[in-house]
Amino acid sequence: MIRDLGDTKPLPVILKPVPDELLSSWITRHADFYGVSPLIMFRHAIPEATSLRQSDTKLGPTAAGHVARLFRTQSSAILAMATSGFPKSAARLVAPRAIQRCTACAEQNRWQGAATAVQRSWIEGWRITCPVCRQRQHDKREGISALASPSSPFEDLWEDALDGERLIGQSLREASAGRISPIDIARLLLIRRCPKPFRHDALIDHSTILGAVVQGFDELVAEQGLPRPTIARPILPIALRIALLAGISIVHREGPALVSELKRQTLGAHYTRFAAIGAGSSRTPQPLQLN
Repeated sequence: MIRDLGDTKPLPVILKPVPDELLSSWITRHADFYGVSPLIMFRHAIPEATSLRQSDTKLGPTAAGHVARLFRTQSSAILAMATSGFPKSAARLVAPRAIQRCTACAEQNRWQGAATAVQRSWIEGWRITCPVCRQRQHDKREGISALASPSSPFEDLWEDALDGERLIGQSLREASAGRISPIDIARLLLIRRCPKPFRHDALIDHSTILGAVVQGFDELVAEQGLPRPTIARPILPIALRIALLAGISIVHREGPALVSELKRQTLGAHYTRFAAIGAGSSRTPQPLQLN
């Protein structure tokens, strides 16, 4: 059990959060300011905490109240800095650390004396634009070969990709009803398919449903020698993420007829998984409570 809310004493000096700052980042900056470890700073509010990452992923309303008191702000502001309110289906789309960044915001943060700040959108694996300034995000990961370029082989799908990004963001803010969610569409697109017609001389040993919606996707992954995207590994380099988001937009727009056609391109266990996801109803976000 968490202590009574009144036990948490506010800090004497509070650093202003940067726009879209991740809660663990804000806690870390305070820890640096006060000369303690980030986990010790977090434990000033939540003594039971075992890792700083819990501040992002497992923060319930009661715990948020403690953190809010420590930093002299509102619980709603604290929860808005975390990812704990996302539905469980989105968990694999959230990275444990920054995988991208907005160079414009990073520079702005540096000039404001918050050079180490990490924005929440930098760990969100469906983002291709910055929610603060709307500029394009850039991969932080090294060794993506030709895909390290700011451009993408799927630039012609940019508008569809922006729509896919919007659809996911909307689904995280409000529960949809009556149709499959954009996050579940992403899961469908990463299921393995049986190429038709089957080619024994094909260089691709892992064709995806996305490859049937966005031509050239599977071929590019194979040519670049990149890890095969799967439901368990859905966060892609931004150049490829454009294709995934565009695929979400296309399937969402075309509706059940396209979903039914895509299901016919799967076999065995992949068909069963596709059918199970496709039949699932929309999910209401269920925060993981650190209470």
